Amino acid sequence: MAVSKRLRYEILRRDSHTCRYCGASAPDVPMRVDHVTPVALGGSDTPDNLVTSCEPCNSGKSSATVDSAVVDGVSDDAIRWAEAMKKAAAELSDQNQPKLDYRSAFETEWNSWTYPSGGKRLARELPADWKTSLERFRTAGLPVEVWPDIVERAMVNKTVRADNLFRYCCGIAWRMVDELHEAARRHLGAKPSKAPAVSHLDQAIVEAWAANWLADHDEAVTGEARAKFMESLVEFRGRGDWVPSDRLLAAALAGGCGRSATIQDAMAVLIEEERSEVVIDWIDAWMELAGEPPDNFLCHVVRGQVDELADSDLTLSRTRRAAILAGYHRSSELHHGLRESEVRLTGVTKKRQAAIDIWCRSYWASASRWPTDEERASLIGHIDRIASDADFHFPDVYAAAAAAGVYQDPDPSTCLERHGSVFEVAARPLAPIA
Repeated sequence: MAVSKRLRYEILRRDSHTCRYCGASAPDVPMRVDHVTPVALGGSDTPDNLVTSCEPCNSGKSSATVDSAVVDGVSDDAIRWAEAMKKAAAELSDQNQPKLDYRSAFETEWNSWTYPSGGKRLARELPADWKTSLERFRTAGLPVEVWPDIVERAMVNKTVRADNLFRYCCGIAWRMVDELHEAARRHLGAKPSKAPAVSHLDQAIVEAWAANWLADHDEAVTGEARAKFMESLVEFRGRGDWVPSDRLLAAALAGGCGRSATIQDAMAVLIEEERSEVVIDWIDAWMELAGEPPDNFLCHVVRGQVDELADSDLTLSRTRRAAILAGYHRSSELHHGLRESEVRLTGVTKKRQAAIDIWCRSYWASASRWPTDEERASLIGHIDRIASDADFHFPDVYAAAAAAGVYQDPDPSTCLERHGSVFEVAARPLAPIA
């Protein structure tokens, strides 16, 4: 049962409209009623589990005022829970502070290097994901003291473009991480391994995977899991099928989010994400034109065509272009910008679908609405009938479809006399006069 308005008021009155967590009081800040032990964890709606909390400490529903007898005080367990929550928040803050200090030290050093622009001195712009990259180095054990030297080496190197400065810093940093790990192994007296040497790039890929795993699941990967992912990466490279390293890195990032244990699983996650993004682009184009999303059945139709094209090794960029153009035609059939052989993979007849799309667009321009499913089905029946008639050419059908759409007529044949092959007819020899 939800906390009643009356009970909320009594809790506020019992606690003198003062937050039991931080001591703030009304009217300085808005007050709410908070479950000390959450309902999801077995907490009840009884007064001994309810306290007054200010809005910054807890965002809850507003209360209403209604008079009643003063409710009982808060139980000792509830007070202890509130204190425990304070301590947990403090511990979380303490755990977060090293990350903030590490980030601040780097940022201070980076911003100390400026360049003249318009009479001012400006710092180089950092990429959007620089904080995530810094956290990877911190978790890899790279000490903060090395960053001034790394940044200086990048900034004084005149061969490095301004937009590549941070990436250059990361390259230096990863080499230092490798050296640090190697030194640690020497100190442990580790024997040389007979396993294939792990490149700096592969180490960076594994660290990116582990960092995304930690960021998305708030759980650090174990040494055993890290070793398994590295082993799968070395094995993957050993197969001889060349895959660009930036694609392996993208797969590792996706695999970290998806809790993939191997690079093979991570590649599958990346492929799934990329193909889903093509369908999302199609949906966005559809909605921009139609103002409403397509139904789930059409989404499945498009996804099936995307899979067919991608499995045939057609680049996703071309598939994405065809999907976007189909969305702008409010069509689920991918054919725009594709070759005939590629279109056949989707089961679409390109010329037939082009005539349908032209008619629908023309209909929309004239009627300010899209044709209904029944009108569209009627059009398709007429298009198929016309296509079986060898006396007409499809360019003529396109023109007839455009005209019929303007008239909101599902039968383009009514316009074929107007837009048919009149020049071809005129060129025929006259019949002899009897």
